[in-house]
Amino acid sequence: MLSIAKRDVPFDVTAAFDLLIPPSRFNNTRFDNYFPNPNYESQSLAKKVTSEFILTKTKRPRRTVIGSLGLKAQPKPGKGLYLDGGFGVGKTHLLGSMWQACTVPKAFISFVDLVNVVGAFGFEASVEKLSELSFLAIDEFELDDPGDTVLISNLLNRIIRRGVDIATTSNTLPDKLGQGRFAADDFLREIQGLAAHFEVLTIDGPDYRATEFHIEDEPRSSDDLVTMAASMPNQSAVSSDSLFGLLEALTRLHPIMYSRLLEGLALVIVTEAKTIDSLAAGLRFVTFTDRAYEHGIPIMIGDTSLNGLFSASILSSGYRKKFGRALSRLSQLRDEGERVVAPI
Repeated sequence: MLSIAKRDVPFDVTAAFDLLIPPSRFNNTRFDNYFPNPNYESQSLAKKVTSEFILTKTKRPRRTVIGSLGLKAQPKPGKGLYLDGGFGVGKTHLLGSMWQACTVPKAFISFVDLVNVVGAFGFEASVEKLSELSFLAIDEFELDDPGDTVLISNLLNRIIRRGVDIATTSNTLPDKLGQGRFAADDFLREIQGLAAHFEVLTIDGPDYRATEFHIEDEPRSSDDLVTMAASMPNQSAVSSDSLFGLLEALTRLHPIMYSRLLEGLALVIVTEAKTIDSLAAGLRFVTFTDRAYEHGIPIMIGDTSLNGLFSASILSSGYRKKFGRALSRLSQLRDEGERVVAPI
């Protein structure tokens, strides 16, 4: 059993563009294995619209010929598709399916990683690199930070004018569902000049994790988790760190390297957990959780319940949507961890 808090992961700026493919959890997402909930017609419609969007993309030329002799070609502006909905309705599955079905130059990246990539590479270099694409899929577009929103909106405005089609997802807060499509309204307002290029597609339905997994949980002790994990045959694939030690390690590492921190692991154990009161620490842990979720690496947390992991002030902050998603994902990762340490 190892400590990832003690791992030496040097910053490698060239690694940033290695992230432009779907993470392992979404390797097998296809339109054929997206099964709409029959009680929500919008899910069937979303499957139809997203598949047609990609089919059209593969047939549509990127450039429009100007002039009778065809001597001058100008980029044809790209199109945008925004998937709006609550947690766990299959938005990322559909986004991954679009990427898998796309046959032209393409990339898949989360909003947070895209912000980090631009920060690492620089704005103009990122524009040039992403303009080589024909299709860009952005998961979990976030409006929490005005600076990040402006940065990415400007970036997308540049590349969409160069003919890049964009599809992105975001979450409507559970308490806002049915109230004027809160997230979609915010998205269109914040991207301003880009809004005319985007079609909004709303996907209704419950969070599938709410029926398959349980956020209400009795905490296991750290000692119990370590004892359970000690029975796993490959101890080099198991990490065990205190929550404080892990959070401290995350402060020393650029977020684009969090995936490298998790390489080779089959289970992450977090011991001696207490309520996280610091917003900055909470946001780093959310990013770490997202990377673990995307790569299918279970996280088991000892000594506190998921409901007690983040303080009330954090959960009511402007980033509450991000923390809500993290708790939904942590509930799934915890249950997947139970199956890893005690396989059926």
